[in-house]
Amino acid sequence: MLLTKLSLYSCFDPFSSTVRRNSRAHGKSEEDQFYYLSSSSISSISMILQVAQTIPSEILIEICSYLHPQDLYSLASVCKRYRSLLWSRGSTTTQQIWRTSRMRYVTNLSLAPPLGMSEQQYIWLMVLLKKCMFCDEKDRFELTMHWEFRMYCCNKCLNEKTVSRKTLLNEWNVPETLLVCFPQLQRNKNLQDLPLYLKRNVLKTLNNYNKLKASERVQWIKQQENKILKIQSENEQYNNIHDQTRYDHTERVERLLRKLHGFYDCPRRYNYTLNN
Repeated sequence: MLLTKLSLYSCFDPFSSTVRRNSRAHGKSEEDQFYYLSSSSISSISMILQVAQTIPSEILIEICSYLHPQDLYSLASVCKRYRSLLWSRGSTTTQQIWRTSRMRYVTNLSLAPPLGMSEQQYIWLMVLLKKCMFCDEKDRFELTMHWEFRMYCCNKCLNEKTVSRKTLLNEWNVPETLLVCFPQLQRNKNLQDLPLYLKRNVLKTLNNYNKLKASERVQWIKQQENKILKIQSENEQYNNIHDQTRYDHTERVERLLRKLHGFYDCPRRYNYTLNN
């Protein structure tokens, strides 16, 4: 309990670079991210940290194997030693700790993380993240997982970070043949609902494309298209698992009703989507 309480004073975010950029953009300093503590609180925390540092590694690992993912996250916020143990992407021990916790306590999350994503990042996105990755929006019904872009965010931030097909073709002057190379998000399964593309992905792909020789580009486009097609069904799986894990049945139904209500109640917004 003391360790969990302690984590409130120095919590961290696996997407800390994004958070820091967002804080600077809003004129917040690094100091704004921490609480002000009394001298007695600081003394108590110092004592706890000293005890935490003396626990043998093998015992600490054994303790961690019985903790819920939320407790692992809290423990990782206690000190550098615990964070090093619990947030290392390359450590086999770290991955096993989080995998054991996921399989034991988050039974809906049985599918392993995709290639290239660590267990802790996977659980963070699927379960632990409680607000928009890019702003302070915490209303659950304003937040949606878009696994195609590895983003749990509000609609406002999604719109800021994505671009439409029409804009890519008419304003960015992207060749239409390249559209198959970009991961895309189609928020509704209605065929008239045009897809969105993540600006960051588009810029990265265009940079790679422009580095190629003219003779290499046709084959490269085909390879990228096959890669995108291969992960489309995987993305749908992860989106479904996220909904099953994060929301109970009642909330899933309510979110669906809200989505349908917004679709039929906002013809002006729908027409805007068609025109873009």
